[in-house]
Formats: sequence, structure tokens, C-alpha cells
Amino acid sequence: MAKTHIFPVTIYYEDTDITGLVYHPNYFKYCERARSDFFGPEKLRQTQNEDKISVAVYRAEIVFKKGATLGDSLEIHSQAEVHKEYRVGCHHRIIHAMTKVLLVEATVELVCIFQDKLTRIPRWMIEKIEEMNNE
Repeated sequence: MAKTHIFPVTIYYEDTDITGLVYHPNYFKYCERARSDFFGPEKLRQTQNEDKISVAVYRAEIVFKKGATLGDSLEIHSQAEVHKEYRVGCHHRIIHAMTKVLLVEATVELVCIFQDKLTRIPRWMIEKIEEMNNE
């Protein structure tokens, strides 16, 4: 079974809407932070700045089960797999840290773009995913 990358998030007032629950688009931000943490911001920046390859969301799907509120501590549990040489799939489970209740599930497919065209996933990203899945 693939190893899970866990990224902590604390809910602040700015994360919530008038209902007191996390404003729904913010869950995508939390998933993005978890992916950036997994791949490494420095490596992503190097890929973008030096290699001129951008990582872009191709498809995203989210299922809301229960809302988080101000002060909650969450864990973003992420797993990734290479779907094709041009696509990476990431599955995120957002879990309340104390109660372990599943709040949100999100699936995000990533692609890489070079000079406005689809390009292969960089080798270092594939190796990072394989390393995680083989632990």
C-alpha cells in the first residue's frame, strides 16, 4: 500500500464564511499546500523558473462530507500516482485531526505545460511519487 503524506492545517477566522464553516474553495487551497509540501516548493520553483515547466490542474473533483470550523486542526492525507507519462493523480483526504472524522475527499489530476503545450511529467516528480509508493 502506498505511503500517505500528511500535511497539517489550522483553521483561522479568514478561512470561514458567514456560516462559521470553512469556505468551500479553501479546501482546494489546503490540498494545493499539501501537494507543494510533498513535492517541495524549492523543486517546483526550480522546475518553473529554470526548466520553464509549469504544473497545472487538469481536473479536480471534491466531495464534501462535513465542514471544519474555526480553530479546528486538520490533516491533509495525500497519495499520488502517475496515471500516464503526461498526468499525475493526487487523492486527498481531509481529516479532523482530533476526531479522525473524514471531512472532505478530493481528487486532482495534474499536467505539466512547457511553452503553452502539454509536456511529460518531469522525471524528478515521477521518482518522488515512486519513492513514496515504494516505502
